[in-house]
Amino acid sequence: MSPPGAGVAQPVRFLVVGVAGYGVNLAVFAALVAAGSRYLAASLASYLVSNALMYLGNRYFTFGLGHEGFWAAYARYLIVGLVVVAMNAAVLAVLVEGLGLDETLAQALSLLAVTPPAYVLFKRWTFRIRPA
Repeated sequence: MSPPGAGVAQPVRFLVVGVAGYGVNLAVFAALVAAGSRYLAASLASYLVSNALMYLGNRYFTFGLGHEGFWAAYARYLIVGLVVVAMNAAVLAVLVEGLGLDETLAQALSLLAVTPPAYVLFKRWTFRIRPA
């Protein structure tokens, strides 16, 4: 069940959680690249770290869900996360290899590009929240 006023609040809350996850993702990505990791491996690792943190934020803050079904929803969240990280890697590779952008800038842009489809997938499939 969605919290009251969820129609407007959910996308805003999703963005708040996403901004926090975005910051974590970029910080981990930049640290891994600075330590010598290849950018696609750093992208995968940084996404998985931020994915776990964003699951908690979206589950409790964005959608106001309780503990029931935690692990089943997390399994779905990881599956959607793998789809999102694959989309992100494709956009990232185009930006770095095709357009010659800096890896960290390209990561920042690619994360922004995959946010809208990620929201829909996480809301509708992971948390199984349908429009009223």
